Amino acid sequence: MEDKLSKKLLNTSLISILSKDDFSNETIPFDEYHLVMAQTDFITNKHEQKAVKTYFYRVPPFAASYVVVAGIIAFINKINSFSFKNIVEYLERCNYKKEFIDYIKTRDKLNVEVFSVAENSIVFPGEPILIIRSSLLDSRLIEDFVLHELNFPSLIATKWNRIKTVSKSMPLFEFGRRRAQNSLKASLYSYYSGVVSTSNCEASFRFGIKASGTMGHEFIQSSDNEREAFGSFIKGNPTTPILLVDTINTLESGVVHAIEAFRDNKELLIKNNSWHKIGIRIDSGDLAYLAVSSYKKMKESLGTDDINIILSNDLDEYNIESIINQIKFADEDSILQHISFGVGTRGATGWGSPALGGICKLSELNDRYIMKISNNSIKTTIPGECRSATLTNSYGEYITTLIYLKDENIEDIKYCVDPLDDTNFMELSDKGINCSKEKQHLVYSSMNEKEIFIDEAVQLSLTDIRKNQEAILSTLDWTYKRILNPHRAKVSLSSKLFELRSSMIKSSNFYKPKD
Repeated sequence: MEDKLSKKLLNTSLISILSKDDFSNETIPFDEYHLVMAQTDFITNKHEQKAVKTYFYRVPPFAASYVVVAGIIAFINKINSFSFKNIVEYLERCNYKKEFIDYIKTRDKLNVEVFSVAENSIVFPGEPILIIRSSLLDSRLIEDFVLHELNFPSLIATKWNRIKTVSKSMPLFEFGRRRAQNSLKASLYSYYSGVVSTSNCEASFRFGIKASGTMGHEFIQSSDNEREAFGSFIKGNPTTPILLVDTINTLESGVVHAIEAFRDNKELLIKNNSWHKIGIRIDSGDLAYLAVSSYKKMKESLGTDDINIILSNDLDEYNIESIINQIKFADEDSILQHISFGVGTRGATGWGSPALGGICKLSELNDRYIMKISNNSIKTTIPGECRSATLTNSYGEYITTLIYLKDENIEDIKYCVDPLDDTNFMELSDKGINCSKEKQHLVYSSMNEKEIFIDEAVQLSLTDIRKNQEAILSTLDWTYKRILNPHRAKVSLSSKLFELRSSMIKSSNFYKPKD
């Protein structure tokens, strides 16, 4: 792909790209029970009741302290392009009731308002990510779109955020296409967290993400010998001279032959302004030891500091952090600036947590607060249409996430309470406490089908989306971001919301009329 076109795509609204060619071509993107409930709503004449649903998660994946939200833009694109006409044939084939099918035939678009946090932002357990206002029937169906378009993408974005956290400024290359549950989503949402490039040509073609690749072991195996393979590869790819050196023996064969090939083709590499780009990829063995030893050997033999070392082989945040620490332990810190990482399977599959348990629960129905009550306290939901804000101290450091009812004025909230421990509360009148703006705002409305509203917040380009993580991450202490045993985020409820929730739990009633 031409660089100019890639740059144009990276700065093009993501939703406009998705609207032309989505991730999938599902015609009936629903679980059966949602259609069954929707039909029952219609038959019992409840289908037009006003409903509010909230999407959130209970427990972060990977034993982390937060989740990076991804997929909001794809979700908006899905609900905006959906038409009820697409499901009529399925309903008829599955013998749904004629009166329900006749009603569906009168419908075209979903009627919904969506309030959300920013794409690629940080959220904490229980915090409202999406708030859905619609009829009860429409809300049944919208839930499927929410869970499908946000759970896996947010899992992947969170995984790559963790990988980027430990690699810091060291470049990351995404190599996961072959094993990802959804390779296009895996590649796109890895880019949110700062990967340099992807091996996924489709992702590069659609979104403008830089494509990159080195060579596979079979390239060497399909040549007469390793040195010949390296020489041929350099001649064919003089601007990307990265050689895979672990097919036989990394130090005794691969690195030796790479040095010889670079020497043999030095004039060609200089001519193509790529002598400073020479390097190797190591895909097996003791990666920390081999990286240090290979760099030293190549630097001495070739007389240049510009040696690039790409490490791969089932890497994730844990072994990348270990490799970095091992190199530091060896007092070879200066070599780290020459190392980058190719991350495949473990990044693209969300290795370590097979799924994000994001859920979409009914919060209000016809001017009644709704909640799920459970013997398992973590499964007891928060009633009402809520919003959230971030509280920081006078140094700009994160204190807690405040969740409150949408009709509350933040300035009037006197104190907040731990939802699981009423003895743990905090006065908000302290002068040193600063409150952010409301994190959720209206991003989409199709209540008036003739004037559909799509907010500029979901019309961002990939270039702009990558910036959204930075604001909240900068307020978090390193203890929240570390990979092992991070501090847990302190999520709090306003006193009014806490009292509402507590009263509903005590009365064992899942609904309560609004005052």
